[in-house]
Amino acid sequence: MIRLLFDECLSPRLVGIAQRRGFDATHVNFLGLASTPDRLLLPVIAGGDYTFVTNNRLDFLRLYKHVEVHAGLLIVLPSRRWEVQIDLLVRALDAIEASRFDTVNQLIEVDAAGVVTMSAWPFAGNAP
Repeated sequence: MIRLLFDECLSPRLVGIAQRRGFDATHVNFLGLASTPDRLLLPVIAGGDYTFVTNNRLDFLRLYKHVEVHAGLLIVLPSRRWEVQIDLLVRALDAIEASRFDTVNQLIEVDAAGVVTMSAWPFAGNAP
């Protein structure tokens, strides 16, 4: 089962959407990690075997470049109201389900138009 951890930049309401779809999901706020610097979240993400969901693309691409194996990084590109975040998340979850839940070492991005791209993590040792 894929475990999703939502960043504080995304609405905690997304957790319920993911849970209703059968995902094990939580939010950094629910773990008492609000305002935790991104670099300190990485050990929590890796240790919990979480696919991390964020819209903080640049910071997490930089952090993940040092991680050889991870459970996936899901980036909801635009910073939007929670209603739009729900639509974009649903599209990303559809893509994950279509991929047979294989998010290991995957970069999953959903853009403002709802287009989802999934690509193998090519960044070992190199920042994009």
